[in-house]
Amino acid sequence: MTKVLILTVDAWNTDIGATSAYTYSTLFSSMETMELSNIYLREELPNDPCCRRYFQISEQRILRSLLHRHRPTGQEVFLTSEQADECSERMTAKKALYGKQKKHFYYAKKMIRELIWWIAPWKSKELDRFLEEIRPDVVVYAMEGYLHFNRLCRYVVQKTKASSIGYFWDDNFTYRQRPHNAGYKMFRFFQRKSLIRLAKNTSAFWAISPKTKEEADRFFGIDCEVLPKPTERELNGGASEGRSHSLPLRLFYAGNLAIGRMDSIRMVAEVLREINAEAEKLVFDVYSPTPIPEDLRSFGFGVRFHSPLPQAEILQLQNDADVLLFVEDVVGSERKVARLSFSTKIPDYLGAGKCILAIGDFDTAPMAYFLSEEIALCAQTRAQVKAQLETLLNDTSLLDDYGTKAYACACKNHSKKTIQQKIEATIARLM
Repeated sequence: MTKVLILTVDAWNTDIGATSAYTYSTLFSSMETMELSNIYLREELPNDPCCRRYFQISEQRILRSLLHRHRPTGQEVFLTSEQADECSERMTAKKALYGKQKKHFYYAKKMIRELIWWIAPWKSKELDRFLEEIRPDVVVYAMEGYLHFNRLCRYVVQKTKASSIGYFWDDNFTYRQRPHNAGYKMFRFFQRKSLIRLAKNTSAFWAISPKTKEEADRFFGIDCEVLPKPTERELNGGASEGRSHSLPLRLFYAGNLAIGRMDSIRMVAEVLREINAEAEKLVFDVYSPTPIPEDLRSFGFGVRFHSPLPQAEILQLQNDADVLLFVEDVVGSERKVARLSFSTKIPDYLGAGKCILAIGDFDTAPMAYFLSEEIALCAQTRAQVKAQLETLLNDTSLLDDYGTKAYACACKNHSKKTIQQKIEATIARLM
């Protein structure tokens, strides 16, 4: 079996939500030719049986090591009840810490954090012993914006002498996300230098989308292979063609409403107020863990907010909807933040064989993908959102037309079997 070591920031824990480790789980699960191990950095415990062994470099231990240099900063994680209790306490503190950083986005704190990692003794004998025992053939990691994570990746590759694969799935190297923010531009300078150095030590590259590949290839002088996220759905049926669509049409969204998405949801609600002024032609159900402002929660006009549900129930609700909404910020300063990322929703939306209404800045990887594949109705202004919804109301046959195209795209680009064949081919080439 090929021994693959995957480095992640988050633990492989399916209870924590859509994380980078969750993406790897969908990519590598059930690959019988691979023996997987994982090194991660967060105060969390993994619960995914994908990996045979886990090693944690604890950020809390990193902080303690500044005063107690002899204390180990890393440990192999075994899922015992004692460790589960200890980790539960650390996770509570971690959630408060990272939640506060998201709310108050200070780049000075980020630089202090990187300085702490730079001087802390994370290159431990425990880490070296773990690497010697697993002896990976291939090391896989995301090309992240964390300087300390990139430094860890370089260390592991140099220590193991293994081939390596870097995965681009976010914009961590351009100045386009927040071009007018001085703190952002200063921190991005160091991120770019860190990624350039890591790229020189990396054997092969994947990119989450064609646009991500295009920009990464151009900046780093490399040749990425496009490796999109697979759908969690079984692609053994087809789109729900020919189903009757009676009014009111059902719009559906599930997920968090951070980085400006709340403003886009509000824009959709205001459009529904106009369309439903005389009769209820559309209803819009939103399932989100994000706190909803009271004026929006009681908005009316067919707009309904619900508590989040498990993924299995969300997939079923998607099956019952007429239109699935993909939303990013289109009105505020966050509209470019997710410009090269690729939401986990997209493959599942496509696999549902439903009409998709995609709202977002056209200079983002998801919107470029929707437009180039012609698999969604796309809008980036309020007027365009209203026009697209009125088009569907005037011609409901478009619901099935776009559902059929979406499902065909899922079969072509997001089949788990096809994507895992790409993974095996890349690794075989390196071996």
